[in-house]
Amino acid sequence: MKWVTRILQGLVALDFLFAGASKIFSSSDQIRELFTDKLGTPVVLIYTVGVFEALAGLFLIAGYRSRRAAVASIAVMIAILIGAIVTNLTAGLVGDAIVPFASLIVVAVLLYLKRDALKSTK
Repeated sequence: MKWVTRILQGLVALDFLFAGASKIFSSSDQIRELFTDKLGTPVVLIYTVGVFEALAGLFLIAGYRSRRAAVASIAVMIAILIGAIVTNLTAGLVGDAIVPFASLIVVAVLLYLKRDALKSTK
């Protein structure tokens, strides 16, 4: 079970790294087309979310060695995903809320699998 957890942790970390990098390195026109026009969010907010996604991915990688990094990363990921779900539902884009909801389930499974390691975080 340890290896399943490690592989899932690595896949989630890569997912957040790539999602963050795609936002960070997108032009403001691309951000407007993909997010601002559909959701009404400012471009700066999308860049900020991208930075937090990339940092969460990096911290989850660091979570292989540091329990505190894993806890911080998972907390940020949950906050980002809940925000994405609420934003999409508020904009009336129920179909677009499915991907962050599925990601939230995967992060929750990861949290469940790492529960013993996270209990002893001080």
